[in-house]
Amino acid sequence: MAVAQWTRDHRAGRALVDYDAPGHHTLSLYLRGGETCFRLGHHGLHGGAGKFCVLPDLHRSRWSMNEDVRFLHLYIGPRRLAREAVMRLDREPRELELRDRTYIRDPSLEQACRALLDVDWRVPTGRLAASSAAEAVLHHLLAQSIGRRGDAAGSGGLAPAVRRRVRDYIDAHLGEALTLDELARVAALSTYHFARMFHVSFGEPPHAWVLGRRLAHARALLARSPEDLAGVARACGFGNASHLSRAFLRATGVTPGRYRAAARGQGVTL
Repeated sequence: MAVAQWTRDHRAGRALVDYDAPGHHTLSLYLRGGETCFRLGHHGLHGGAGKFCVLPDLHRSRWSMNEDVRFLHLYIGPRRLAREAVMRLDREPRELELRDRTYIRDPSLEQACRALLDVDWRVPTGRLAASSAAEAVLHHLLAQSIGRRGDAAGSGGLAPAVRRRVRDYIDAHLGEALTLDELARVAALSTYHFARMFHVSFGEPPHAWVLGRRLAHARALLARSPEDLAGVARACGFGNASHLSRAFLRATGVTPGRYRAAARGQGVTL
């Protein structure tokens, strides 16, 4: 996930703005202005401070932006949303879609988004608070803006019971050296077919899913466990503390030690 603030000066360019399948989901909150702005084809609806638009990754639209406007945008990668759908909704990502929504009001969602504006991004505690707020927004979207796809999900993929069995097995064995062959045996499939069907059902390849779950477990342990970094690394399946630190830094932007200090010192929700 990523967040950005945008200010559009209506004198800087043409009034019509195109949004053309950027490859990531976007939640757009109007912070200032926009009362005369509208989406072409939706002329009865206008923007304004406190209003949201939800724009899926393959979304295409054209907007009339004829005044000065300030936005907050939260960007969510499709793989991240897919992972949350599997974990929190127990559904295959291909069955679901983020609904295209234009100029809605939602006070609880606005409160979560505005929390992103109140943090100091220069310090780890600020970045962690921002991450916590972004997670709250993501979970709200899962509850309010996810719908079942109108078209058929298609063939292939793991049966629901097998998907749950594999998911739970991974979470129960994060501290071990999980292999593709081992996971395929859990699913009672050949390694080749398992790898293909796992990607269909989970929205990402097995190694990426396992890494994501290991990092999530590491965050939880760093926030609550007295284990040193070597112990956390072993519990999460990393070769050593250095391996954990490199992977954690790439994923979160902070080292495990700074994450632990910030999370415990600020009471960040993880």
